[in-house]
Amino acid sequence: MKQGTDDKSGIKSTGVELLDNALGGGIPAGSMVCCLINPKSMAEVLIHQFASVGNALYFTTERKPERILNNAEQLGFETKNLSFIDIYSKFNYEDKERQPPTFNKNLYELSYTNAKNDALLFTKSIKLPKDTLWKFEFWTKDKVVDVLGDLSSKIFTKLLRTKDKTSFEFSEIDPENKRFTIDLSNCVECEELSDFKEEVCYYHAGLFAGLLSSLLDTEMSAYESECHAAGGQKCRFIVGQAEDKEIQEKVNNFFNPKSLQKEDEISLFTEHSLKLVDTKNDSRIIFDNFSFYIDIIGKQDKIRRLLNHIYETTSNTKSICYLYIFKDTHSKEIENMIVNKSDVVFDLDVNISGDEIINLLMVSKTRGMIAPTKRMKLHIKNRVMLDTSQEVV
Repeated sequence: MKQGTDDKSGIKSTGVELLDNALGGGIPAGSMVCCLINPKSMAEVLIHQFASVGNALYFTTERKPERILNNAEQLGFETKNLSFIDIYSKFNYEDKERQPPTFNKNLYELSYTNAKNDALLFTKSIKLPKDTLWKFEFWTKDKVVDVLGDLSSKIFTKLLRTKDKTSFEFSEIDPENKRFTIDLSNCVECEELSDFKEEVCYYHAGLFAGLLSSLLDTEMSAYESECHAAGGQKCRFIVGQAEDKEIQEKVNNFFNPKSLQKEDEISLFTEHSLKLVDTKNDSRIIFDNFSFYIDIIGKQDKIRRLLNHIYETTSNTKSICYLYIFKDTHSKEIENMIVNKSDVVFDLDVNISGDEIINLLMVSKTRGMIAPTKRMKLHIKNRVMLDTSQEVV
């Protein structure tokens, strides 16, 4: 099988030929791979080799992209298909000569805007009959619930790609002024979050704004007034005409929370950046390294939320995602959570005996496939090679 391409069964090459052979051809498309690494090992070469296959979206947390590029090119790896998300410069490093951008038009607004555009495009693509909402402003509240409510729920469910109809309702309706209150139960955007001081469902607010803008042929805006993540019983959204001054003021406040936290901004920026994954070509997602996120975010429920977003993106785009995590550094609860969520687990360790350094790879998990039963010796120089003649029990 040619490296970087899929075979008929949807298997993708790792870029390490003998590893592909040991895995039965490679890794299934749509897999999230947890790479548990010993910091003393030469895992950097393995990262470069994985990233050199196909198109790679590379999240860098420890160095600037130009330094990673320089190192990869010195080792002889192909780098023209690498695209970087520079987490290091934005959140982890202060460049005195060139300050990283501050997010005055912040990431919350970007998430909302992207969702609104997604909803607008999707709803317009359905091509509903032009008279579906004819003379809407004269409708009774019961008719709004029956027609607009049911239609919105069906479209919202399609947008979120969920199997079950989303549980939300129009709890307050003003057809004449086109203002609505929408209550959403079991919100997938924040269901696993808690202890936030303010509302966090920017993406869903954008979806409601875009959906109703398209259906009512009027520019609508939305904000969240109650959120499960901030202790609410449900998530409540207020949607109204964009030209309404009261609505616009509330939306502006929604985009600029007083309790802006670095870990939340990093998570949201990462989720926003994952939209750049190329869905049409052979794609890889590299997190070098995910330990940075664990250390910065801290709380297990917030890490789980980000992990779920990465997992769904990987699955939906049929990509391969590599999460590099330092071994024996984080709590077992968090490490086990990530291992359990992952489809494939690589465990890279190092054995130092006298003046000999031996890198050992164990594939401890391959969901839907049979994992190799032995640890494998790796020869790591400018490439990763497996010494299959000297497998270690």
